[in-house]
Amino acid sequence: MPEHARTQTPYPSLAPSAHELERAADALCRLVDADSTSGREAPAVPVLLAIAEELGLPAEAQPIAPDRHNIYVGARDPSVLLCTHYDTVPPFIPARRTPDVIWGRGACDAKGVAIAMLYAMVIARRAAPDLASGCLVVAGEETDHLGARAAVAAAHLRPRRVILGEPCGMAPAIGQKGLLKVRLTTVGKSAHSAYPELGPSAVHRLVTALAALIEAELPADRALGRTTVNVGRFEGGVAANVIAPSAEALVLVRCAAPVDAVLAAVKDLVGPHVTVAELSRSEPIDFDTLDASEVGDAVPFNTDAGILGALGVPLTLMGPGDMRSAHGDDEHLTLSDLREGIERYAHVLVRAS
Repeated sequence: MPEHARTQTPYPSLAPSAHELERAADALCRLVDADSTSGREAPAVPVLLAIAEELGLPAEAQPIAPDRHNIYVGARDPSVLLCTHYDTVPPFIPARRTPDVIWGRGACDAKGVAIAMLYAMVIARRAAPDLASGCLVVAGEETDHLGARAAVAAAHLRPRRVILGEPCGMAPAIGQKGLLKVRLTTVGKSAHSAYPELGPSAVHRLVTALAALIEAELPADRALGRTTVNVGRFEGGVAANVIAPSAEALVLVRCAAPVDAVLAAVKDLVGPHVTVAELSRSEPIDFDTLDASEVGDAVPFNTDAGILGALGVPLTLMGPGDMRSAHGDDEHLTLSDLREGIERYAHVLVRAS
C-alpha cells in the first residue's frame, strides 16, 4: 500500500484506546472463526449481531435470499454510510493470533474492515453525539454481489455519502479499474496428430490467440495504469495423439479504459477463428477522495462500487490492510492497520457530521 497510508493521523482523540483495540482484535478473531464463504455466509450472522450489541449499536439481519443476509448497523437514516462485506473466498482458514497480527480467511478482506468500521462508529459518536451514521455489511461481494444489489434495490438507504471499505490503505483511492470477463472458444478438425495437414487444431488456434492477447498493449489510462489479462481456465482437445476439435478459455481483463474499447481490442487480437462471448463487465470508476491532502493509488481489483454507484451520492474507497495478502494462505491484518482503520474511519464520520 502507499507509504502515506501509514502516516499518523492528526486526530489522536479519535484513536482507539489500548483496551478498545484489544477488544476489536478479539472481535475480529471471533468473526474470522465464523466460516462465511461466499454463498453460505450464515454462520457469521449471529457473530456480527453479537459484536454490534456489545458495542451498544442497533443492528439487524436483512434477508436477501434463503439463508443469506446483509447486516445493517446504526441509524435508520444515516447521513454517512459505511459499507463493506463479510463473505470470503474459499477455503476457510480459522483465526490465528500473534501479538501484532491476526491471521485467517477474511482477516484482511474484509472482516477486519468491518470491525474497524463498527468500532469507528462508537468512537465517532463520543466525539459527535448527534452523528447519524450507519454501516452496511453485505454478503456476496466475492461472487454474485447479491448483497449490494439487494440493498440498492430495496431503496431504503438515502445517505449523503458512502465510504466503501476494502483493504487498500486508509488514504482514499482515486479510482478502480473496470472488469471484463469473457469466454473464448474455437473449433478445429479431429484427426490423427501424425497428419497435421488434415485439419486445424482448436488448441493451437486458441493458444496462439491467447499469446497475442497476453502480450498486447491494450487500451490504458494515465491514472489507472495498464489493462491486464489473466487466463483463468483453459480446456480443449481429447488426447495427445488427436488434433483438437474444440477448445475454450475463461479470461478476466482488468480494464483501465472503457470496457467497449477493451472488448473491441480483444476481438481484433484473437482473430476471426476465435469466438468472444462476454460474460460480465463493470466500467472503471473515479472515486471521491474527500478533499484529502494525500490520496492513494487506483485499485486494480473489483468491488461493490459499480453497484452502489446507483445510490447517486459521492463514493469513497478506503480500508485498512493490503489486498495483496488477501485470498492467500497467509491472509492477515496487523493491529497497527486495524488501529489506523478505526481512527481514520472515525475521523471521516466526525468530519461529515
